[in-house]
Amino acid sequence: MKRVHLGLLAASVMISACGGSGGNFGGQDPVSSSFPITSSNGVQTTRLSYQAALGAVELADIGIPPVDGAGFADNSTIAYVAPTPEDIVLDVIKLVPFGPDVEPCLGGTGTTTLSGDLAVPGTFTAGDTFRIEYELCDEGQGEVIDGVINLTVTDFSGDLFLGTFMLAVNAVVDTLQVLTASDTLTGTGDASITIDTMLVPYVETSVSGSQMTQTYNAGSETLTNYRSDQSVDGNQQPQEFTMDSAGTLEHSTLPGTVEYSTTTLFRGFFPAYPNEGALLVEGDNSSAVLTVLDDNNVRVEVDENGDGEFEYSEDMTWDAFLGNNT
Repeated sequence: MKRVHLGLLAASVMISACGGSGGNFGGQDPVSSSFPITSSNGVQTTRLSYQAALGAVELADIGIPPVDGAGFADNSTIAYVAPTPEDIVLDVIKLVPFGPDVEPCLGGTGTTTLSGDLAVPGTFTAGDTFRIEYELCDEGQGEVIDGVINLTVTDFSGDLFLGTFMLAVNAVVDTLQVLTASDTLTGTGDASITIDTMLVPYVETSVSGSQMTQTYNAGSETLTNYRSDQSVDGNQQPQEFTMDSAGTLEHSTLPGTVEYSTTTLFRGFFPAYPNEGALLVEGDNSSAVLTVLDDNNVRVEVDENGDGEFEYSEDMTWDAFLGNNT
């Protein structure tokens, strides 16, 4: 069992679940109301919404590095070395009978326990379940992982060993922590994940859920009723990617919630930023629009009073928008 794969799965779920960093909700009731988007908060609100959309789709990490400088606070090195989905699922099905299998973590401290119930050895069947439990697990990647991920297979077809399959799972994250040298990330929530490699090297993934919350040392954010879809076309070089996303974002640095949705599909080529796409962010009788001008530049426009006219507009580089050049 290549145990590092499961450790990276946990870290990928945690670090990618939400895409920004902000105080901490500390158990307070979720903010239920939206707020006016203005020229003073429009760029920040749009940035956090874009990062949340991008972060959600990385829950179904497809083994390809994310867009360079995609906007995570630490540019998550985890995502750059995460395994392909077939590596993870092949490791799992080789464990029949299914645990509990306890192994030491590769970094020298902690354990990972894998257990579950497969109806048919060597493949997945709807209703199969497995549980990954981390006990202060150091995988040698600079993170210590502690907590539980429960997964239930909802659909499967294809051939795992050929790497051409469609796998759908429901994931429940139960107070999962990833401790790094500079931060402690704690996540709780649910995600329905679909990975389709039937036309590999063209791969599609979809992630949706009712709620995913992540807290940091500096803050917290929650996605509700969220969805993010991504495709990567490995038939061409450089590889082309797309992203489509929607959801509701609550962030500790914002005074309320906003709803975001893709109005023009994000599209680009690894490792550059998207060269086309648009994201609508809606607040209280107000909105902001992120429009991609090219793979170097974007435009943020704000309609402060909901009259359909933009009172504020600013062009900037992708790096400036995402705060990667500060």
